[in-house]
Amino acid sequence: DSVLNLIQNFVQVVEEEDDKGKKTGKRSLIFPRYHQLDAVRRLVSDARAKGSGHKYLIQHSAGSGKSNSIAWLSHQLANLHDMEDERVFDSIIVITDRRVLDRQLQRTVRQFEQTLGMVENIDQTSRQLKAALEDGKNIIVTTLQKFPVIADDMSALPGKRFAVIIDEAHSSQSGESTKSLKIVLYNGNLEEAELEDGVEEEDPEDRIVDEMKKRGQLPNVSYFAFTATPKPKTLELFGTLEPDGRFAPFSLYTMRQAIEERFIMDVLDNYTTYKSYFNILKKIEDDPRYDKKKAAFLMRLFVDLHEHTISKKVAIIIEHFVEHSMGRIDGKAKAMIVTRSRLHAVRYRLAVDKYLKEKGHSFKVLVAFSGTVRDGGRDYT
Repeated sequence: DSVLNLIQNFVQVVEEEDDKGKKTGKRSLIFPRYHQLDAVRRLVSDARAKGSGHKYLIQHSAGSGKSNSIAWLSHQLANLHDMEDERVFDSIIVITDRRVLDRQLQRTVRQFEQTLGMVENIDQTSRQLKAALEDGKNIIVTTLQKFPVIADDMSALPGKRFAVIIDEAHSSQSGESTKSLKIVLYNGNLEEAELEDGVEEEDPEDRIVDEMKKRGQLPNVSYFAFTATPKPKTLELFGTLEPDGRFAPFSLYTMRQAIEERFIMDVLDNYTTYKSYFNILKKIEDDPRYDKKKAAFLMRLFVDLHEHTISKKVAIIIEHFVEHSMGRIDGKAKAMIVTRSRLHAVRYRLAVDKYLKEKGHSFKVLVAFSGTVRDGGRDYT
């Protein structure tokens, strides 16, 4: 039975696609890793036994193959029947926290469908979403921004049962809680900065938790939350209550496991630190008093974003790559620069482009960030 279940529900032959979503003509075999097989099987078994109205936390690290796990789970829940051969869920709703549907997740879920038309992507109006829920579409893929609409519609359809799979893996990236300081550093003063400092972007994980607490647990809805690093309140809301009073994930795959299995690398295995020294010249004669901690933070951020600082760091990074890394992996080695904010990413991209042109290097740079960044009167996307 186990082998038949594996072949029927997990092993997939998919057509590979390029970055633009076009089929390359190549096929690949997808086989589940142990933690994927174990998590999906246990989730499906528990849902079959208990029905709707429950919550599950799947704490799987980066490198866990989360998109495949979500695809396997969504399709198996869509075909799940109870002991009386009744469908356990009328619709499976997959929610990603990007405003634009996560292309990889959307593609993976669709590739795994064995019956054409199983998957419906909702990236337009709330009316489109409501119609999909009322019509009982098997698998609906949509964005976090429509979650309040989903919650309202599910409440209004008590005769239907839903499984909501929440992909929160990007919350630490796209929901970055960086302070809104970049404008005031150049167009304002420290008093304005202090006000701006309190403004943060909404965290997608917080939004889901708050929305669910507001409505309470619906008996016709089960939630399956995937996240790498759950906050305490997320663990409490979705986790399983242990005998000692702690909340634990239903399934756990740690970063340490991913590193040991070599699906991700431990960046702390080999690193070098650089110390920074700088002096900032005053432009005013007065010596007004400011909160030392806040003023020091603003001055450090000013230096960190300065063209001179970035250009010096870029030179070190690129020359290290050229001398030590570029020739590895048959000349296909790549390097990644991780910055502290989207504005930093934009400025580093421009500085790298400039340095590569000056030095005549043949390789190029690609930058990735969510949304739009405005800097120097220009918008970058």
